[in-house]
Amino acid sequence: MTPVLDSCRRGTPVRVQNIIDMHGHIGRYRFAICDLSVESLVRCMDRLGVRSIVCSSIQCLSYDQRNGNRLVLDAMLSFPGRILGYLSVRPWPRRKMRDEILFGLDNGFAGFKLYNAIGFRYSDPAYAPVYEAADAHRMPILFHTWGEPETFTDIKAAALCHKNAFFLLAHSGAVNPNAYIEAAAGVPNIYLETCFSRAPAGLIEKLVAGAGVEKIVWGSDAYFYSQAQQMGRVAGARLSEDEKSKILSVNARRILSARRS
Repeated sequence: MTPVLDSCRRGTPVRVQNIIDMHGHIGRYRFAICDLSVESLVRCMDRLGVRSIVCSSIQCLSYDQRNGNRLVLDAMLSFPGRILGYLSVRPWPRRKMRDEILFGLDNGFAGFKLYNAIGFRYSDPAYAPVYEAADAHRMPILFHTWGEPETFTDIKAAALCHKNAFFLLAHSGAVNPNAYIEAAAGVPNIYLETCFSRAPAGLIEKLVAGAGVEKIVWGSDAYFYSQAQQMGRVAGARLSEDEKSKILSVNARRILSARRS
């Protein structure tokens, strides 16, 4: 048994330095979540040994981008260094979009979160200000993905044109894992983020073998998914301790530390 897996089985914090969860949420959605408080999320992180989580607001997925981003900022200020922020951006109206980007840059958000279920493909020209800002400031963009062929086409094209930004594909391997691997292996600034509720055996190992461990970052999608369950997917994978450390910590720290003001 490896030390990371042993810690999980014992219910003690994982002893990997500065674990970073690259996919989190705060706020209320359309189904019941037992405890919506940011405090509950931080308590869960403490139990698992997670240092930081990068969050967007659930409100931004559906109806209130502006207020949702300010709730994220409130959480960042309440738990500095523990709660980091993704700025959620809708591609309309254009002026408000640019105002939100400036708000995120001025307030120290770590990256951007884009969600294609709102009716705009990631190739839409309206997203250009986001890509340009991420490129100029060397910031990550977390994309909601679910294996759609056009999504890979759109993200690869954007990544090749904005080589200083980091393009993170959420739910990597949920559908069509080979397409995720091909995208990350073929484009230097595309990375795979691991969260997936079904947790098929061997998926993490497949992503590592195909894309390289340096291209994988850990995310939980908490509150939607259990952070403990998503930690267990990496802890129980047939990988070395060094590989697990890179997925849980090293790769994310490298991405986040690249940000330029």
